[in-house]
Amino acid sequence: MVLGSGDTPRYDVALKNKNRRKIISVLAQLGGEASFAQIEHASNIQGNTLVHNLAVLQRYNIINKPVKGKYSLRYKTPICYMFGPPNTYHVVYLGLLGRKEGRDIPETEVALKLLEKEGIMPKLVYVATTPQALQEWSELKPPYRWVTLYEDEIFDINSVKNRVRPQLENLIEDYVVILDCTSATKPATIALYELANQYLIPLIYVYEPIQRLTWLLSKDELIQRIEIRISNTV
Repeated sequence: MVLGSGDTPRYDVALKNKNRRKIISVLAQLGGEASFAQIEHASNIQGNTLVHNLAVLQRYNIINKPVKGKYSLRYKTPICYMFGPPNTYHVVYLGLLGRKEGRDIPETEVALKLLEKEGIMPKLVYVATTPQALQEWSELKPPYRWVTLYEDEIFDINSVKNRVRPQLENLIEDYVVILDCTSATKPATIALYELANQYLIPLIYVYEPIQRLTWLLSKDELIQRIEIRISNTV
């Protein structure tokens, strides 16, 4: 999914217009879905002007065609994360887990605790790992959900991306996803970094020795990325 090709959202083109930026901001603030009347009231964009701009947003794959009178964002990530209040969306964590190698606490738990300190508590937790690592961390129980990679795949960037991408595409439709590129192997880290940049997904890295969380793609940086792409198309 390369931004600007096929049926990928064309944020760079669609959001050059201030009315369309206002519409997606309203949708984000309303949880990613709203009726025509709700959008009209909240955006103060009236009648045919709103009809036209909604059609443009559909054409550029920012929103879906209305279902039962409701318009919805095609992907809640990154729009809801950038423009919606936290109480209007659920967060999903998707990270990596490497071999135990003498560690007592898995990186996933460290990351979740650090996110909680920032007021972010994911509803779902997905972890990409190998059967070998999973066996070593056998004490880990639900709510973890596993994306399994074989040992040879975890050392190949494209293999990791191909394994993670289907789950990721499903999740960003309905949730705000936070990717964590810590742990596992360098190719796996690079794979998640590339996916985050490709899909415009918030991305973190945890430096485990001092338990420090760094935002590699923060909310402000995502907004800036879209603004840069808009300016480059003007």
